[in-house]
Amino acid sequence: MNEKIALGLMSGTSIDGSVSAALLETDGELSVQRLFATEHRYEDPAGPRPVHHLTKAAEGAYRKAKGDTPTASALYPEALSEYVSATFGLSDPGDIQAKVKELAVAFFGDDAQLPTLADIVARSTEVHAAAAKKAIEQSGIARERVHYVGYHGQTLYHDPFINRVTVQVGDPQRLTRELGIPVVFDFRSNDVKNGGQGAPLAPVYHRALLHSHNVPSAAIVNLGGTANLTIVNSSSDELLGFDTGPANGLIDRYVKEKAGLALDADSALALRGKVSEQALSALLAHSIVLADGRNYLDIPPPKSLDIRDYTYDVPELPRLSIEDGCATLNAFTAECVALGLEWPKKIGVELPTTWVLCGGGAKSPHMRAQLAERLALRLGAPVEMKSADDLGWSAEGMEAELFAYLAVRSARGLPITFPGTTGVAAPLTGGTVFRAVS
Repeated sequence: MNEKIALGLMSGTSIDGSVSAALLETDGELSVQRLFATEHRYEDPAGPRPVHHLTKAAEGAYRKAKGDTPTASALYPEALSEYVSATFGLSDPGDIQAKVKELAVAFFGDDAQLPTLADIVARSTEVHAAAAKKAIEQSGIARERVHYVGYHGQTLYHDPFINRVTVQVGDPQRLTRELGIPVVFDFRSNDVKNGGQGAPLAPVYHRALLHSHNVPSAAIVNLGGTANLTIVNSSSDELLGFDTGPANGLIDRYVKEKAGLALDADSALALRGKVSEQALSALLAHSIVLADGRNYLDIPPPKSLDIRDYTYDVPELPRLSIEDGCATLNAFTAECVALGLEWPKKIGVELPTTWVLCGGGAKSPHMRAQLAERLALRLGAPVEMKSADDLGWSAEGMEAELFAYLAVRSARGLPITFPGTTGVAAPLTGGTVFRAVS
């Protein structure tokens, strides 16, 4: 029997103060049994949020360093000051340093030393360990029965197009020491090193889910910070998947700036707004322009995005009310997904009429409505729109489940990236197994 119990851990690029954890029993191929899923909240969204802010500053340092860790470490103090200035609207150097000290005190307790990248990695690992322990305890599954932990780490930089690098930080050796369970880490770098995009990783798990639930074909859209699309057909063993554009990452950033809100809960703002076609056109033309000047939407897959690759900084958007702005950004997400269908159509891929939504955006009624409308126009027929929850999957927990699945798959030496998902020449293995050492 190849079935193993694995625990998956995922913290998204939004760094929203929680870690998703999920337990699966799987052979890493087509057998999948979901066992348990939970969210571990380690930081109050209404509080000072030191982990969020200090980690977001680390993202800026990595971008300046183009992914190089020693350089990012040296640039971090400057990046932190710049982040604090921009985020909190501060210009006086004394005020900026006072806010930096406030975050440091909240991060360390009474010790107000300036945090380093090593401190951030240590704290990130701590919160993942706490999430893992909570999930195991609440599931009622004995720790000794858990064979592997799939640990994605915290993404701080992803640039497969220009600098050919992806950075997910964490301390897998420390995590396996804390848990007493082998930890599988670093799922993306082997793919990028061999010419792939390093993302998306989900298509192979989507195929297993469809098989385990007897669904012959479907398109799966993950509406997380970034939107990605997987198409799986029963008539083909080929996997097709790519990032289509922004999802919650852009609208969350917008409502945070405009109204101090963490998100547009239940589409309350967007449902009162109207889509501006002029602003939508501007977003399609200018929102996702890469460093080399190319519009991401014009690039054929395989392709992937970093959450900082897209922006709503177009002149047309500030002229709108916040309600119209939210409606337009949801339409932008949906239109990017719909535009993405041109690529599989060109290579003769049969497009399913069953669409399965997962990620936070699956709970946004306005985003769902926009997606249904724009997909129907593109396909020339109504689409059957389901939430992953409708199929007995988990819309919120799927990414954590993915890394549980990939942990078993990696430990068995099975490929996790493919020509149709990341652009590698042939299927590639990924993920390194870390075991406790004395």
